[in-house]
Amino acid sequence: MKSIYIFLLVLVCTGACKKDDHSAETVYMPEAGKGIVKKEFPIADTPFIVSYSAVITGTDYATVSGINAANEITIHFKADTSLVAKFNEENGTSYPLLPAGSYELQASATIAKGATGTGALPLKIIAKDRINPFQDYMIPISIESITGAAGSGYQQTTYFVVNGTADLASMEPYDESGWSIAGFSTEEPAEGGGNGLAKAAIDGDPDSFWNSKWSGGEPEPPHYIIIDMGELKPVHGIGIMDRYFEGDWQTDGHGQPQDVTVSVSADNVTWDDVASIKDIPHDAGQPWYRYFVSTLKEARYVKVTVTKVYATSSTNIAEIQIF
Repeated sequence: MKSIYIFLLVLVCTGACKKDDHSAETVYMPEAGKGIVKKEFPIADTPFIVSYSAVITGTDYATVSGINAANEITIHFKADTSLVAKFNEENGTSYPLLPAGSYELQASATIAKGATGTGALPLKIIAKDRINPFQDYMIPISIESITGAAGSGYQQTTYFVVNGTADLASMEPYDESGWSIAGFSTEEPAEGGGNGLAKAAIDGDPDSFWNSKWSGGEPEPPHYIIIDMGELKPVHGIGIMDRYFEGDWQTDGHGQPQDVTVSVSADNVTWDDVASIKDIPHDAGQPWYRYFVSTLKEARYVKVTVTKVYATSSTNIAEIQIF
């Protein structure tokens, strides 16, 4: 079982970072100068706490420690959302902003007289049901104002990039009620009763199924089916249900997919392969097989291509999930 992980990227001070020349204490965010910092944790009902802080270093370089505050210093922090677009432009990235409601920060803290810093302050990442798994998000945290000390010309903003991976068992498939079939290699009406048709793979009925052509000739793989979800959605993974046959979920010999490629498209013209699934096991009593994609993409169309089949040339799938 996979766990949700959060990855944190902290912007490095690049170029010539000059020493500040203040006669009083100078306040910095030490996390803003550490380079890349990664943390990982399993998602839970409670938020995960990420730490940030402020320290004083007097007139010397920001890594100097052990300088004590001559008086109490108050620091105010903010989620500096306006910096995301600038960061992306300057660094050639495309991070979206971490959505409002998926984080909380401690907005102010003090450095007590005689102390050297605020200590760890909580940035709560509320990931469950708030962000898309496998999607990077950015949230910059900045020092907004300081009372009782000077602010530095650098190390005033920490850029957090949040990425979560989800547990397969917790993922809810998308509602398929508005879906349609946008294309298929072949289908087999001779199965009768509506079975064999491509649309049977998205009708929510485990007793119906899509089957590739076998009547009057049985083409070899690849066999494919294209699902139109009707709107753009992030595609995290896919579920495939085996055909129900003669009183049991089959284990082999009846055209179950062995190898599958999953591709996605926004327009049903240009496609990106996002998963290559090998040797689907088809264990008795386990009709559903669920897999994450290797590359998260937003797509309207999902193409499932069966490239290898167990025992026969034609293939069959009872149901397809997308999540």
